[in-house]
Amino acid sequence: MAPSSTPQKVIARGVGSNAFSFVIRFAARASFLYVGARLYGAANYGVFTMASAMVELAVPVASLGLKRMIFPWLEEEAHGDSPRPATHVLLDALLLAACAGVAVALLLILGTRLLPASVVSDQLRLSFALLAPAVLGQVTGDIALAATRWTHKMRYEVIARGLVEPYVLTGVALVAWHAGLHDTGMLLGYWAGSIALAGFSLWSARHCLGSLQMRRWRPNLNGLAHRARSLVPASGSDFLTNLAQRIDLYLVGFLLGDAAVGVYGVLRQLRTPILQVRQAFDGILTPLTARTLKTDGELATGEATAAATRVILTIQLGVVLLMAAAGDALLDLFGAHYATGYSALLAMVLAETINGAFGVSELILYYRRPALALKVNLILIAIAAATIPLLTPHYGILGASMAMLLAAVVAALLRRYWLAGLGVRRHPLHAAVPAVAAGVSVLLGAYAGWVVRMSLLQGAPAGLVKATPPLLALAFYLLFVWGWRKARPGILSLDRYRVS
Repeated sequence: MAPSSTPQKVIARGVGSNAFSFVIRFAARASFLYVGARLYGAANYGVFTMASAMVELAVPVASLGLKRMIFPWLEEEAHGDSPRPATHVLLDALLLAACAGVAVALLLILGTRLLPASVVSDQLRLSFALLAPAVLGQVTGDIALAATRWTHKMRYEVIARGLVEPYVLTGVALVAWHAGLHDTGMLLGYWAGSIALAGFSLWSARHCLGSLQMRRWRPNLNGLAHRARSLVPASGSDFLTNLAQRIDLYLVGFLLGDAAVGVYGVLRQLRTPILQVRQAFDGILTPLTARTLKTDGELATGEATAAATRVILTIQLGVVLLMAAAGDALLDLFGAHYATGYSALLAMVLAETINGAFGVSELILYYRRPALALKVNLILIAIAAATIPLLTPHYGILGASMAMLLAAVVAALLRRYWLAGLGVRRHPLHAAVPAVAAGVSVLLGAYAGWVVRMSLLQGAPAGLVKATPPLLALAFYLLFVWGWRKARPGILSLDRYRVS
C-alpha cells in the first residue's frame, strides 16, 4: 500500500473534511442560538425548540428513509435493462416523500391538538400547527442533497446545511424580532430556512444530475407504492434513532414547561462540539468498518473499532475539559436564566462522550446483527421514559441530564455484552487511560487552581478565576496523553482498518 493511502491518512483526510463542514455549521447555528435564546427569551426559545424538534422527528418518517435508500435506487435504475435518467429517480423519490410528508404533517397537527392542556401550552400548540408543514421543505432538502452526494460532490450539502439554511433562519428571525413578532419570529425564520434549503437543494441536484426533463417523466404509481412499502423498515429505524436522540427534550418540555425546555435546548446546542467529534469520524469509519469486517472478520474489526474508541474518547475528553472551563461563561452570554444549567451541561456532555466514543463498536452490530443495534435505541428510549419523570420533579433539567448519562452507560455495557457474543472480547480497561488521565487532571487542576487563585489571581475577574482550574486540568491532560503515546507507540493508531 502506498504511504499516501495508509488507513491513518485516509481517515485523517475524511475526518478533516467532515470537521471543516461541522465548524461551518456550528458557527452558523451559534449565531441563531444567540438570537433565539438572548433576544426571544427562554420561554419563546423553548416553544421553538419543541416545535422544530417535532418536525425533525417527523422528517425520517416522511422521507421514508430515502436519505440513505435513494443510493441503491439510483444505482438500480442507472444500470438496469432500461436505464432512466437520475433526475427522474429523484422526482419519483420526491413524489413519494411529498405524499408521506403531507400525511405526516396532518397527523402531527392532529396529534398535538389531542395533547392535554396540562402538558402543552396554547403557544406551543399553535407553534406545532404552524411549523408542521415545514417538514416538506426539510424532506426535499434531505433527498435532493443525497442525490448530489451520489455524484461524489459534498460541497452542496455543506453550503446548504452550513450556510443557506441557518443564515436565512437567523436573518429572518432577527428581522422579525425587530418588527415586534416576538411570538412567531423564530417560526417564520424556520419556514424561510426550510424554503431556502429546499430551493437550493433542488438547484444543486439539477446541477449535478442534469436537466429534469419534466415532459418525459412518467411515474409508475404501482411501482412507487411497492417501493414505499419496502422503505418502511428503513424509515422506522431512522425514526427510532431520532426519537432516542430527542426523547429527553420532549419529556423536559412536557414535564417542566416552555422556559425549562428553552434552557435545556440551549444546553443541547452547546454540547454540539462533543457530538461533532464523533460525527467527524462517522463518515469515513462507516465504510471502512464494513470493508474491514468483510475482509478480516469480527476480531480484527473489533480491534480497529477499539482503537477508534480510544482516539475519539481522548479527543472528546479534552473538549469536555474545555466545556468545563468555558461553559459557565457561555451560559452567561444568554442571560442569568441560563446560568443555572451549568451542572446539567456537564452531565450532558459526559453522556454524549460515552455515547460517541463507545458507540463506534455499534457499527459491527449494525452490519452483523442489525436487530441488536435497533435494541440499543429502544433501551435508551425506555430508560429515558422511565427515569426522567422520576428525576425532573426534584432535580429539574439536571435530573434529565443525569437520566441520559445513565442511559449512555447502560447502552455501552449492552453493546460490550452483545459484541462478546460475536467473539469481540476486548480488554475491559482498553480505554481507561484517557478516562483516568482526565479524572486525575481535574483533581490536579483544582488544586493548582486554588494555589493560583490564592496567590496570582487575587482580585482578578470572577470569570478568569472560575475558568483557571479547568484550563490547568486541560494542560495536565494533554501532558498525560503525550506521555501515554510516548510510552505506548501506536496505541492511538487507526492502521488496523482496511482501506483497500
